Amino acid sequence: MPTAVECETRDVLLDAAESLFAAEGLADVSLAAITRLAGQRNGGAIHYHFGGRDGLLNAIFERHQTALDAARMEALIALRRRGQPAVSDLVRVVVESIAGRLDSTSGRCFLEIQRHRLVELAGAADHRTATVRMIAAELEALVGDRFDREELDERNRLITQMIVNRLADRSREEALGTARLSRERMLETLVASATAIVGGEV
Repeated sequence: MPTAVECETRDVLLDAAESLFAAEGLADVSLAAITRLAGQRNGGAIHYHFGGRDGLLNAIFERHQTALDAARMEALIALRRRGQPAVSDLVRVVVESIAGRLDSTSGRCFLEIQRHRLVELAGAADHRTATVRMIAAELEALVGDRFDREELDERNRLITQMIVNRLADRSREEALGTARLSRERMLETLVASATAIVGGEV
């Protein structure tokens, strides 16, 4: 079991990595720069705690996905208590859970990192957690007979890109004070747009 000092070091490294990856991209940040920003003298600290760059990126992802999965599951349970969710209800769960990342520095960095990952992966999402797979399956059950597999995949890519890029842009707008719509109205617009792409009624 990690000691308190090890846990603290791990968190400091994650904070530094999030900040640099968000600002500079995933490929252009050296592990040495992250170690320096984290104030660590041990040059092997990242390898010790995470096993390297990939392990560090996975740890950043897991740091946020735990909270995202919990929020999605809570919302899904509430939806099911009210009956069969509509397409827009399921889309809202996805959008609002990710939008919750706007409320912290770490979360805003995560949105930028996700934007960078989408660029690297040509628009495809590389991590689908249990709740995301569950929502995707429910959406396909509602609209899947309208589209073939290739079109469904393309619509999923469009939705992923739109949500991640819009929320990363929103993060910058809020930081700069340049947002034109309230966050609530922006999210309503995003939900309506994503619902239309899925093939549901707005």
